[in-house]
Amino acid sequence: MPSHDLASIFSQFTPNDPTESFLSAEPFGSGHINDTYRILTSNNTHYILQRINHEIFTRPVEVMENIHRVTTHLRRKILDRGGDPRRETLTLLPTRDNQWFVQDENGNYWRMYDCISNVRTYEIGDDSTSVAAASTNKEGGEESQPPNHVKEAAASFARFQRDVSDIPPPRLHETISRFGDTTFRFEQFESAYKEDILNRAKDCRPEIEFALSRRKDASILMNLLKEKKIPERVSHYDTKINNVLFDIHTGKGICVIDLDTVMPGLAIYDFGDAVRAAAALAAEDERDLSKVGFSMDKFALLTEGYLSVAKEFLTDVEVDHLAFSARLVSFTIGLRFLADHLSGDTYFKIQREGQNLDRCRTQFKTVKDMEEQFDEMKAVVNRWR
Repeated sequence: MPSHDLASIFSQFTPNDPTESFLSAEPFGSGHINDTYRILTSNNTHYILQRINHEIFTRPVEVMENIHRVTTHLRRKILDRGGDPRRETLTLLPTRDNQWFVQDENGNYWRMYDCISNVRTYEIGDDSTSVAAASTNKEGGEESQPPNHVKEAAASFARFQRDVSDIPPPRLHETISRFGDTTFRFEQFESAYKEDILNRAKDCRPEIEFALSRRKDASILMNLLKEKKIPERVSHYDTKINNVLFDIHTGKGICVIDLDTVMPGLAIYDFGDAVRAAAALAAEDERDLSKVGFSMDKFALLTEGYLSVAKEFLTDVEVDHLAFSARLVSFTIGLRFLADHLSGDTYFKIQREGQNLDRCRTQFKTVKDMEEQFDEMKAVVNRWR
């Protein structure tokens, strides 16, 4: 059991039934940032209790304000179309003093959600039937295998973007400054390269030259935004396939989760991030670069699923840059891994020396593969636009 007094924390929230009480808790999910627990209550109901990692999310109050505004807006949209908001968006539980988070005596921030039943998640790009169930509250019945969960997940992220596109003012908080700005990520890389505090630059000259030779790519999308050629939109900024819950009976993606990074940004960055995660051919830190690249088949499925919804609201300029966004996000994440390696591995956790450099190499190899197949990628986009 964790050292946190979860029963005491749970008691500060308002459950659906005021008579129910804390019974047990277990660690839950595969996330690496927040601490997540599944709570079982006295009337056999589950809740999800999370400790927000305020070392990563340094503005937890603003994070919670964003999540509350987004989920409240989504509930209205879902109700208007006759859906079920208890299943199709996250439901925050209020505290007993009508707040959306609890701060414990150690300064930790906690939130609680309803636990959505009869759903499953898929790991990133997984083609198998192995899954992580999001709830053990089974209601019986046969589980179905989605015809293609990659395509369905992309459509789910597009539906999320569509539904939050008209969230009323004020602008959502930018809870992590310049999070999806590749220009900023390039500046961070250059700074780490110039400082070279651990004298590591000599061992990654090819990666440094690769990055420097693509300096112009870093500013393309941000320049389009500044010139108002593409709009700022509400972005999810963590569009991994396992952030979509699938109904176990229909195989449909019904709910987008992990909303900590929802903030103002670029819709097509989200698409690029989904491609980076789901279409990868190898592990993120694979050392054998002959195994590394991206799957054109999965890119096609992601594009088909995403544009089946997103073509309703994206501008022509945004669609024109979808293929580029996939390439750019892989480049951006590679820059971040390289900068962290040069800075002493201060942001991304490592299990072995040089792991962040290996991660950088896989991203840059993927970028190279995308550059070589870029005309085909654009043709795929044009097929579904």
